[in-house]
Amino acid sequence: MRNNIFPPILLLLFILILFLFSLPAGATGVNAPTTTEIIDEVARFTGLSKDLTQLVLESEPELLARFGETVFGAQVLNLLLEAKDTEVMRSIFNYEVAKLADKLMNLTIHPAVGTFFTAVKAYKSSLEVVRDYIIIPKLDHDTYARYKKARGGVLSYSYANPTEAFEEATFAPFGGYYLLKEEKYKELIEAKGYNPEYLGNKLESFLRRNIDDFWMKQMEAKYVQEKMQESQEAMVNSIWKSAQSEIDLLKKLASELGTIHEGLFVDLPRDLPEEWWFVEHREGVLNGQPKEGEYAWIQKFQVSDAKEDYQQDADGYYFRMIDQRKTYDLPYTNVMISISPRFEEIEGEVLDGGKYGIQYNIDNEGYQPVGNLGVACLLQTESEVRMNFYRGMYYCYVCISGMTPGVMQKHVDLAYHFSRIVAGKMPTIVIEKAE
Repeated sequence: MRNNIFPPILLLLFILILFLFSLPAGATGVNAPTTTEIIDEVARFTGLSKDLTQLVLESEPELLARFGETVFGAQVLNLLLEAKDTEVMRSIFNYEVAKLADKLMNLTIHPAVGTFFTAVKAYKSSLEVVRDYIIIPKLDHDTYARYKKARGGVLSYSYANPTEAFEEATFAPFGGYYLLKEEKYKELIEAKGYNPEYLGNKLESFLRRNIDDFWMKQMEAKYVQEKMQESQEAMVNSIWKSAQSEIDLLKKLASELGTIHEGLFVDLPRDLPEEWWFVEHREGVLNGQPKEGEYAWIQKFQVSDAKEDYQQDADGYYFRMIDQRKTYDLPYTNVMISISPRFEEIEGEVLDGGKYGIQYNIDNEGYQPVGNLGVACLLQTESEVRMNFYRGMYYCYVCISGMTPGVMQKHVDLAYHFSRIVAGKMPTIVIEKAE
């Protein structure tokens, strides 16, 4: 059995080694960016927080896809401009990149983007004509140096166009290119199966032009790359500018997120835990109705787990009858719930106030982190229990105070209960679209 299997394995390894050594140095596969990469790049360019960008884009697949093309274009442009040689450039310029380049050339603001993609695309196309027939050597530095000098350090053709520069760089007295071209010409006709005695002048001229065309466009692609590196930042920014409508939409959607409303708060008395009841109070601040403030919405109410039969007097105060006398000794607990936008804009930058608030409380205010509400922290003192958390677009804290000594756990349970109720009413994302 070993004699039958071992030779094919050796053959497979040998083929794999040949394949790996045949790849151009620095060659790299270029794939479309992942969702995480898109979110990171969009957040970096727009100045929005990563969390906010993620919340919006994951709710808007079409917008995410459009930003995906923008990020991919910027990545490809950077890779092409930073490629160490033309072999790496052509390995980057695959089919998907070519399609992307065609689209970007119609969108981008900076004209150099189109010039650069056109040069690389032309080089790749000329390479495809000859690559299956001849072994492609590395770009000759001396020949390229002459070509670059002839082009005059400009992208316009005012000094010498690519054809003129190529002729000057490969003029016969320099020697090297002529000998190389003859060698490659023989490889080409042999690989195509042509008889050199019966080619004819027209076909021979056509084949020689194919070889010249490849090297000229290879040198032009390298030349344009070097010139464009001076404008790399502006070129990449122009790709982002072509997505300005998407950026505006993203910021608009972000501004519409996290609308606070009464439906996010505790529904009294339906949302109370068992054995607790709502202490109705006729004073406005404790009637249990959420109120909109300058920075946050607030809900305040009182609850009690007293089992005795309490009644309300004409002023709304609770009492029970003991020996035919009214006794105002109702044990109750104060509850305050605050909901504010998680993200806030400060000096043009959108900051994650929820995440910052939680971390600040843990680092500086004695809060303990808890995990079952997503991202949250808890503070216990002799006088109150506070639960702070954020979810989606909202930052919230629940405060339980006015506690009876010795029943701390009861009020911790209340803080957890109301936090879970409110968190459950908070959608991960809220976007209200016009009909």
